Amino acid sequence: MAAICKREFCSLFQNVIGWLFIAAIMALFGLYFFIYNLVYGAPSIIYTLSGLSIIVLVAVPILTMRVLAEEKRNKTDQLILTAPVSVWQIVCGKFLALAGAFSICVGVMALTPLLLSIFGKVKMAESYVALLGFFLFGLTCIAIGMFVSSLTESQVISAVVTFILLFIGFIMSSVVDAVFKGEGIAAKILGAYDLMTPLDDLQKGALNFVSIVYYVSMTVLFLFLTTQSIEKRRWTVSARKLSANAFSVTTIVVVIAAMVGLNIGMAMLPEDVTVRDVTPQKLYSISQETKDYIRTLEDDVKIYVIGTKSDLNDQYPELVKMLSRYDDGAKHIKVKYVDTEKNPTFASAYSDSDLSAGSVIVESKKRFKVLAPSQIYSYDFDYTTYSQTLSAFDGEGQVTGALQYVLSDNMPVAYELTGHDEVPLGENFMTAMEKANLDVKSLNFLETAAVPEDAAFVIINAPQGDLSSDDVNKLLSYVKGGGQLFIALDFGTTAGLSNLAKVLDHYGVTQVEGVVAEMDPSYYYQNNFYLLPEVIQTECTMDVAGTMSVFAPFSVGLTYPEADEDEDAADEDDGESSSEGSDAAENAAPGEDAKPEFTYTALMKTSDEAITKKDYASTESMGMEGIFAEIKKEDGDIEGPFTLGLQVHLTGGGNSFIFGSTYLFTDAADGMVSGRNTKLFAGVISAMSAADETETAAIVIPAKSYEADNILVNANIARMYGLLLVFAVPAILLVTGIVIWYKRRKQ
Repeated sequence: MAAICKREFCSLFQNVIGWLFIAAIMALFGLYFFIYNLVYGAPSIIYTLSGLSIIVLVAVPILTMRVLAEEKRNKTDQLILTAPVSVWQIVCGKFLALAGAFSICVGVMALTPLLLSIFGKVKMAESYVALLGFFLFGLTCIAIGMFVSSLTESQVISAVVTFILLFIGFIMSSVVDAVFKGEGIAAKILGAYDLMTPLDDLQKGALNFVSIVYYVSMTVLFLFLTTQSIEKRRWTVSARKLSANAFSVTTIVVVIAAMVGLNIGMAMLPEDVTVRDVTPQKLYSISQETKDYIRTLEDDVKIYVIGTKSDLNDQYPELVKMLSRYDDGAKHIKVKYVDTEKNPTFASAYSDSDLSAGSVIVESKKRFKVLAPSQIYSYDFDYTTYSQTLSAFDGEGQVTGALQYVLSDNMPVAYELTGHDEVPLGENFMTAMEKANLDVKSLNFLETAAVPEDAAFVIINAPQGDLSSDDVNKLLSYVKGGGQLFIALDFGTTAGLSNLAKVLDHYGVTQVEGVVAEMDPSYYYQNNFYLLPEVIQTECTMDVAGTMSVFAPFSVGLTYPEADEDEDAADEDDGESSSEGSDAAENAAPGEDAKPEFTYTALMKTSDEAITKKDYASTESMGMEGIFAEIKKEDGDIEGPFTLGLQVHLTGGGNSFIFGSTYLFTDAADGMVSGRNTKLFAGVISAMSAADETETAAIVIPAKSYEADNILVNANIARMYGLLLVFAVPAILLVTGIVIWYKRRKQ
């Protein structure tokens, strides 16, 4: 077999065919690589490889047309057939030679992600999984070409028929979807020769073992069919001697049945076994939180998806693969795809308007919730080009939130205090509350005499004007009854809000004068006021615990009882301390209200080198130049460390949370740390949204961003590599092949 492989491989490069094959593939690859990766800065070679499938359909027939047909025409195949080697060894030797030529192309392609890594961060796993898919696709095409070549003596017929067969496999998915809507026995039979869907699956960031097994089995099958074709020629002496042919037909049927059974068996396995998510964002996976939650479900839930699975797998692949994890991960969840062309009245039971393809309906016996594609996929609109860019996938967050909604017995309500020019929370944080199934309502004390009884908690986000004494009394009455507050402060205004300070004083909390400036470079970004505090691990911060995790610009420090007096003890207890106020309940004088007993847990802290700058307002007035000016410690600055986020637990009551930066809860700050500010917020509202300590807190899964830093390549370098890959290398290969062919012809 080795001798046959060596002979065939050398023959490819003793004429122009092998050189032409490599040159054609490398030229087109170089063109796509130049456009997508070097010019547009794509951080993976997926787009580059996706355009190469069409060139494979043309190049492979040229490569394989002579491998058996020429020997059959020249009668030289009889010498091989009488050699002391098996037909299988002959076929494998020739196949390995052709695969070797193709592997040269793939080997060069494998170097390009390493080249790109010089200029920026590259999605290595996605790139190499896509390259694996392209390699397996090419090997399958070569095996099909060899089979066709074994059937005829004409190289032209071999090339044409091979192209036709490969093109049929190329368009089969579209034909099946258009004619049969991807359903029925005919669709399944024809779909067995779909060469492109497995490639698409491997080029979407998923290591799909079903696709790998499909290509391997198809390659083996066509190599086997090639051996049977040769066996027929080897043993059939006349038309009347059919015993060997009958044996071959039986063997073919058995092998085909085995291959079909193997692929059906692989397709029946759950996707958490057959698919490995290699995307950095884990777009096709569900988090451990969701896995644990759906395993505990006791009520049946149906998830209806509008559209056929095959169509949606092309349009919304992340959604289809993610929903399969829900279907496979819980016995009480069933996912069903609904073709509204066959069932046009289905959506009317859930919506007054038509539901677009990709809409998801989550339904239990209690209620249902409809999720539109616009809720699952987020887009950024570029007003300069009037175009949309896909920015985030929120499938898991929306579906897990919908599951909690349709199964929940209690619908908690969060009230946003208004009437004092409060700063609105960012859209990401409002979405987090929606996914936690919180009904968010406005609360204006000019319109109500008290905090409504159904309030899970009240949000006070950076009021620009002070609260009235009446407002304070209503809030204190609420919190003394076990109510919960979420308070975020604005360094620019809270110093003058004396009534808001009374609310903080009820908890024994005061704000440090000035704005916090970090002097430790590992605790800030770009300038001293853009804080990257240490997030202390607690039950509600476990997803973001550590340093450089959340972004809290322009923050004020918080002090609370025992925070300064017993800092070491607080550190040993993970930031927890307790206080009974100035008078403990048991020591309260007759007729006096007992002071509440609080337990304090620090959530975010600065470094020991942090200070507060009292005169920051004057620095800010200097503009950007002043903001980014060098900060130095001066007389009068207060030294840290400082607490920037605090949980206050009322014994026998609820939890309130106080943060020193309202900017922490803006989408701009959240985007700086890939959504980890939202994760912190989700943990906080989950802790407050539970009706009591025995109820499970809401699970809030943040959206998964598509955004990735592009590769930045100097224009001159891009042009140099473009010329090299598109023109120079293919030209050198082609000229070399022509020279070798010409010299051999002269001899």
